[in-house]
This record gives sequence, C-alpha cells and structure tokens, in this order.
Amino acid sequence: MPIDVTSLLLQGGGRQPIAFENISETIAAKVGLVWLELNDPDKPTLELLQEELDLHELAVEDALSAHQRPKVEDYAGGLFIVLRTARLWDNVIEYGETHVFCGANYIAIIRHDIGASYRQVQDRLQAYARPLTPGLALYALIDHIVDELRPIAARLETRYDDLESALFSNGASSDNLQNLYETKREIQGLMSAVQPIPEICGDLIRLHPNIVDKELRAYYRDVEDHAIRLIQSLDRLRDMITDATQLSMTTAAMQQSESVQKLAGWGAILAIPTLVFSLYGMNFKTMPELEFTWGYPLTLLATGTGCYWLYRRLKKRGWI
Repeated sequence: MPIDVTSLLLQGGGRQPIAFENISETIAAKVGLVWLELNDPDKPTLELLQEELDLHELAVEDALSAHQRPKVEDYAGGLFIVLRTARLWDNVIEYGETHVFCGANYIAIIRHDIGASYRQVQDRLQAYARPLTPGLALYALIDHIVDELRPIAARLETRYDDLESALFSNGASSDNLQNLYETKREIQGLMSAVQPIPEICGDLIRLHPNIVDKELRAYYRDVEDHAIRLIQSLDRLRDMITDATQLSMTTAAMQQSESVQKLAGWGAILAIPTLVFSLYGMNFKTMPELEFTWGYPLTLLATGTGCYWLYRRLKKRGWI
C-alpha cells in the first residue's frame, strides 16, 4: 500500500475517500472527479500509480524526481504537466515542483516541496456550481500556484524599498550590496516559477481542447494574464535592483576617488615643509641662521605662507 497519498472522489460538493487499489474502477465508473495527491512519492508508489492510471513510463520516470523543466507533454491517455512552485514557509521562500497527470475523470498531483497540501484547491473546486472536470481542476491548481507567488513578489518589493532607503541613508556598504544581490537572486528564482505559466496556458488552450473546453478558455486566459502582469512587475523590480547596484558601486568608487584626492591634497601641502626642512638638514658651510638673525623666522613664515596658500587653492577646488 503506498504511503503519503491522498485519494478522493469529488462529486456534488462532497469528497469521499477511495482506496488506492480502486482508483481505476472509480475512474471507469465516471461518477465524479478522482483527486490524487502524492508528496515526494518513492518508485514503488509511482509504479502502483502507473498501473492504476495506465501512465506512460517516460512520464512516470520524470515525475520521480524534481529538477524538471516546466512543460506540457501529451501522452496516450492524458497529459503530463510540470510546474515550478514557490511558497512562503516559516518566513523563508521555498522553491519546489508540482507534477500533474491529467486524464479522463482524474487529476494526479505529485508535489516535490515542503509546503502544505492543495486542500484549498479541493475546497475551491467543490464551491463551483458546475460539473467537475480535469480541465477545471487543472485551472484551479495553476491559478492557486500563481496566487501563491503574489505575496512573495510583494515581500520582495518591500525588501527592495527598505534596501533603497538604507542605500541613500547609510551609503553603499558591503552589506547593502550583498542584500541587493540576494534579493535579485530571489527574483530570479521567482521568475523561473512564473515565466513558463503563460506558455503552458497557451498550449493547453490551443492544443488540448479535450481538457480545456470552450467554456474554460476564458479561465485559462485569466491565469495567463495574471502571470504576465506578475512577470512585468518582477522585471521592473529586477531592473530597479540592477540600477541600485550600479548606483551603489558608482557611489563607492566616487567616495574612494574623493578619499584619494584628499590624501593627494594633504600630501602636496606637506611636501612644502618637507622640501624646505630637508634642505636645512643638509651640511651647508654657509646657512642663513648662522649670520642672519631673522633667517629661521622668515623661513618658517615663508613655509607657512606657502602651505596656507596651497591649502586655500585646493580647498577652493574641492580637493580637501
């Protein structure tokens, strides 16, 4: 008997548990929609599922592990769909995959993540005042996955706003740059989940009318529109983070350049007394202070005047 499997018959606003070994008979009876959900199943469990649903061996092989590209594959007897997911779990963004087998009177969902089950999708299906079909269940599932991405995108926007404020108030620190990079990486992860959705919905509408009938096309286009708007929002946020990173690096370079200018300016000022007093440190036979009483005071005054004049010139040019 497989482990960690939810097998239900959804009909008339209710749900009824069914035995895993009776799935094929229940599907053949056409008395409702068979809902199957498996979390990280092992190979024996998938082999039992393959036997009950008559699944293609290549699709079952793909469903055994994650790291599949999002896609829609048409096999004899049903579809195999791969979707990437992202969920907020304990205030951390967790990425995963959901694989779906969709055929006549059934939908089988295989989750490769640590998030909660798709019980909300079941509740949503039972609230529809229309017959439950695999196409309707697939729409509700994809729409739910897109809806789960929205609060994550909003969270990333809030994080960017905080980083932008810190950037202008505290300057371009290494922590700010690291946080900007980590936020951009999270956006890339979220984009990998949402970007394939419009293409998947388009393929389902155009190529699989047996699953997505005429009445369901508007629903799938609605999901497609939501995904496109989310992609545009993430694209805009990614561009803003790129601009902020460039600004941070430019600001850091300018700050470094200003520091070098100041050091060079003070070095030029100190070069005057260094030159004068290095000359006086040499063993001349005749030196001003030996025969002229005001030799040292005048030398010090001339040195101080030169330093002050150079200081005013550099200060005016903004070098110090």
